[in-house]
Amino acid sequence: MRWAAIPGLLVLAVLRLPSLMEPHWYTDEAGYLNVAWQLLQGKILYLQTWNNKPPLMLWTIALDVKLFSTSEIALHVLTLITGALTIAAIVWAASRLYTPRRALIAGVIAAVILGLPIVDAELALPESLLIAPLTWAGAIILVHILRGDRTADPRRPWWPLAAGILMAAAIAYQQTAVAETSAFFLAMLLTPKLLRRDAFIFLGAVVAITLAWLSAAVITAGAGKVAFALAGFYINYTKAALPSSAAGGLAHFGLALAATLLIAAGAIAASRRDRVDWVLMLWAGATLVVTAVAGQQYPHFLTPAVAPLTLLAAGLPVPSAAWLRARRLRDVIGPGVQAVGLVVAILMAKVAGLDWLPVPPSATDSHTLSGYYGGAAWAAFDPTWRTTWLNDFDYRVAGDAKVAAWVARNGFTGDTAVVWSYDAWIYALANLQIIMPTPPIYNDEVLLGSGGPVETYVAAKQPVLIMVDVKSQVLFPEITKLLDSGEYIEEYQTYPYTVWVRADSVSRLP
Repeated sequence: MRWAAIPGLLVLAVLRLPSLMEPHWYTDEAGYLNVAWQLLQGKILYLQTWNNKPPLMLWTIALDVKLFSTSEIALHVLTLITGALTIAAIVWAASRLYTPRRALIAGVIAAVILGLPIVDAELALPESLLIAPLTWAGAIILVHILRGDRTADPRRPWWPLAAGILMAAAIAYQQTAVAETSAFFLAMLLTPKLLRRDAFIFLGAVVAITLAWLSAAVITAGAGKVAFALAGFYINYTKAALPSSAAGGLAHFGLALAATLLIAAGAIAASRRDRVDWVLMLWAGATLVVTAVAGQQYPHFLTPAVAPLTLLAAGLPVPSAAWLRARRLRDVIGPGVQAVGLVVAILMAKVAGLDWLPVPPSATDSHTLSGYYGGAAWAAFDPTWRTTWLNDFDYRVAGDAKVAAWVARNGFTGDTAVVWSYDAWIYALANLQIIMPTPPIYNDEVLLGSGGPVETYVAAKQPVLIMVDVKSQVLFPEITKLLDSGEYIEEYQTYPYTVWVRADSVSRLP
């Protein structure tokens, strides 16, 4: 039984090999890394540098940056570790809930889903990091709900405290883990096998730790800024992805609420069953309803649901005539109601989509599994093809590297700069000073206002360099006003960037 995780871990390691060859390309990774870099320079989160994620997410990336600088390999080794920890938790739970064979199968299933790039679990994103503490918390709770308190020392309730600490860590990676925390708390309250004390110890640990880091953030940055970063920002962000009509909005939230109520009602009806399927559906439903409500097309939103859905699939009984005859109506009402709610949540959450599909998802997206794995195998032996393969990840990959090299070659390393782009990798790759409230321009448009205020801010700061991505200039054209003013001189071009140098600094060029 102790070796049941090894096949899954091996599968994960093999499937993740291409991720260790990926270039700097994913925009969210760039945003986190640049903010983490600023934290290491002493800037205050939410006040002097901004991101919409909780502190543990950014400080974890900061530790990675401190140890390994801007290494993309290091970022993906980090998510390889969290993926491996997640598989270990799944196998540990499955070996206690089911049979050793089913535990092994569960580990392999999870490894395939997390190892393939289909849910972007290889990228250093909140969901890729929180899955480890979240899954271990869920595994601990599942096993104790199955076995009850008879295996624990009533005088030392360590397990609910440990689960609470793990869930507090998950929330400190991504605030949406509040949903899974609520699901676990409800499950612990419902099951007759646990003391209610356990549920409140669990919740108390989560609340105490979360309030501690929230208080620290409020003291350093102010309540308004923290509230906007962790909650207020998401109002317009979510609104933009939802139906524009009032009827459509009501239908969207009404369906999500119906799924939530069905899953919760089914859990209440099934909570006295010996099997813990109802807990798994409650857990999976919490994740999927959040994804459904957000309505965003980001596959990594589905990553936290991998553990409960895998455990649910691994534990499905094999029907037989005797098994069917033994079922009573009251035995299937609760699971049936839950299953209906879960299906609704799954259908709504599929808007998140998948990445790197077997066929191109659109005419503008060349990401395919064959290109990912076949291209990586070829790139490992052919340097020329390697360049082509790396550039296929994103249209800015080659431009980022060339601009960073131009900055170093011309002695602008360490100078102030503005990268007018969705992508912010150039800041870190070229070791430039970030003067914007937050690295990606699209978030500066949210913080400062769209249609002009960001350009006004840049003009007042007078950075030495402005790098303009041609596509972002179309989306946010106001920067053209500053570029046409004569204060900046165009000095370098490489697709998709144009590099402008402040007029009084042009003399520094060789």
